[in-house]
Amino acid sequence: MNEEDPLILILYNVELNVSCGDPKDLIALQDTANVAAHIDDALSTRGYRTLPIAVRNSLDELKASLEPFSPETAFVFNFCDGFGGKNKDATKVIRLIERLGFRHTGSSAETNSLCIDKGRTKQRLLATGVPTPSYQVYIQPEGVYRHNLPAIVKPVADDASIGIDLNSVVSNNEELLNRVAYVIKRYRQPALVEEFIPGRELAVSIWGNKYIEVLPITEFDYSRIPNPLNRILSYDSKWVPDSYSFKNIPSHSPADLSTDDRRRVTEAATRAYRAVGLRDLGRVDIRFHNQIPYIIDINEIPDLAPGSGFPNSAKQAGYSYTEMVERILKLAMQRERWLCPQLTFNLLSPQMQTAQAF
Repeated sequence: MNEEDPLILILYNVELNVSCGDPKDLIALQDTANVAAHIDDALSTRGYRTLPIAVRNSLDELKASLEPFSPETAFVFNFCDGFGGKNKDATKVIRLIERLGFRHTGSSAETNSLCIDKGRTKQRLLATGVPTPSYQVYIQPEGVYRHNLPAIVKPVADDASIGIDLNSVVSNNEELLNRVAYVIKRYRQPALVEEFIPGRELAVSIWGNKYIEVLPITEFDYSRIPNPLNRILSYDSKWVPDSYSFKNIPSHSPADLSTDDRRRVTEAATRAYRAVGLRDLGRVDIRFHNQIPYIIDINEIPDLAPGSGFPNSAKQAGYSYTEMVERILKLAMQRERWLCPQLTFNLLSPQMQTAQAF
């Protein structure tokens, strides 16, 4: 490794407080910095020159941090999933690095903006014939819900299950409007209300571009949760280790699916991946009911913390954490036709070499 080798700039957001929502949401917001350290270590281990760059509260500050580097010799590994405490503003970061000419891992600013807005995402899915629950977006806590109850109420532009707890599933219009009012007031954004789909919950991790590969599917096991309306991935189930949900909703990979059901889930997930324009990697969350795979969320920057869903699926496919991180980088470099000395082998895995491009 020498100064002529390409430099990998690892972008990540640093959050010191929550601008809205619940104070405990900071647990999820601050996890990004921890993951960036693991990404840095993985790429350094593989012989890359790396430099972590923190994204804080000012785009001007980020621009100044990037000015010493040339887009010809520096490539961005983008793991910035928010900005200034707002998930939606992650798009501003991507727009800036693209405007400055830097190539980067992951999806474009346009796709990032689309996926963050759950209402727009669902519009795109419906327009392309991909199953997703019926929904309605509320900007005020008033009006009649036009679809089936029970329903689940979420902030329209947050991820990591922020704003989702056991009160999020509602069974009548009064409960619905009360929860909508809570989301709008607490999270300062519209509320997405969608039909609650019972059944199995699956996470489908995918990577690739022209050719895409579906990694082993993960299932979240709700068998220990007696109330069907509590069978959701709440914030506590992901981020609060002492909570009942965290302790009693294990995940399994690969999911136990028949050949036909795996095909149905894989096809829906890959169609969703293409429909929103994901690049390099992503995760598609599904409720599988009556053999219909309903897309409930699309994550354009999935969690890459060791032990989380995407790395676990990659591990089941035979990739160590370090190999997974390097593969994501190389997929992006190959897509961008960005020359790098380390990019010396065919990125098509055996599965991808035999797969068709969906």
